[in-house]
Amino acid sequence: MDHVSHGNPPGNETAAVVAEIWCEVLEVPEVGDGDNFFDLGGHSLLLQMVRERVVQRLGKEVELIEFFTHPTVRSFAHHLDHGGAAETGNSRRRPTGRVNRLGNRRAQLDANTPRGRGEFE
Repeated sequence: MDHVSHGNPPGNETAAVVAEIWCEVLEVPEVGDGDNFFDLGGHSLLLQMVRERVVQRLGKEVELIEFFTHPTVRSFAHHLDHGGAAETGNSRRRPTGRVNRLGNRRAQLDANTPRGRGEFE
């Protein structure tokens, strides 16, 4: 399949690095800032390769879901540049919101569970 870019050349350094990574992974000669990763033949398995290269080259830790919500070079680079990804570090922590949601859900389940005979509060 011949690839024809439908966007402008990447606008800043981050976008240029993202476009370069996409070219490598998707094996296309060029990627414009408005090109959609999935429209270019990208899929979830290739996203892992892209993610690893973003971490190596840009030092940004990204979740795979971020590629789905920002599928173009422009939107993904903007997301990276404006604090949408964490700087890489030695520890990976689970977001506190998830822990709180799980704790709240457990509390709700416990409150709604009928106590059987012989069970204590």
